[in-house]
Amino acid sequence: MSANGPRRLAVAHRGDPRAAVENTLDAIQRAAVAGPGAIEVDLRRTADGVVVLHHDDDLSRLWAREEALADLTLTQLRTLVPEIPTLAEALAVAAGVPLLLDTGDPAVATAAHAELAGPHGSLAMFCGGAEAMAAVRERDEDITLFLSWYGEQPPSEDVLVAVRPTYFNPEHRFLDAESVAQWHARGLRVSCWTVDDADRRAELLSWGVDAIISNDVAGVVKSCDGV
Repeated sequence: MSANGPRRLAVAHRGDPRAAVENTLDAIQRAAVAGPGAIEVDLRRTADGVVVLHHDDDLSRLWAREEALADLTLTQLRTLVPEIPTLAEALAVAAGVPLLLDTGDPAVATAAHAELAGPHGSLAMFCGGAEAMAAVRERDEDITLFLSWYGEQPPSEDVLVAVRPTYFNPEHRFLDAESVAQWHARGLRVSCWTVDDADRRAELLSWGVDAIISNDVAGVVKSCDGV
């Protein structure tokens, strides 16, 4: 049992990227079937300000095109890669599974937050860097925020005060039993990314980690349900 309750949150990374192209509606729907506690997706904005799901700056890695997503209107993007969904479409197909909206850009974060007032946005959460998460917290005192963190040095007190995160969310290799206990003692839950090895998930869960983000959707659900 974790310091913050018995439920461990299994988070599907970019939908189910092993069964479908990451951050697509197909990936989200396939992930939802496996029963995770949340589905993490990455956010970008088109040239005309529409929030869409995509991780990279450009289309080259997934779609073999060189265009930068931010230079394309939604109509242009849809002509080139119709598989990239809008946030509104993703929220509608998540089948009641909360989406964990990942961005490091404050402007994207606040634009996405504005869309959560619709019928499918009430379960959404956010993760990302301090500036983006602080921008969301300024708008919403109650929403669940994961403060993503990079490196061994912990966030400053100023960052923690500005973000008021629910979860501290570093890369898993920067966690150990002592650090998990320290964050729990401060009243924060602990999440980590991206953990695809079952033995490593078991170790993290034994330390009391509260949420694990993984590409292995069925595996992380099994790991978290088995604690």
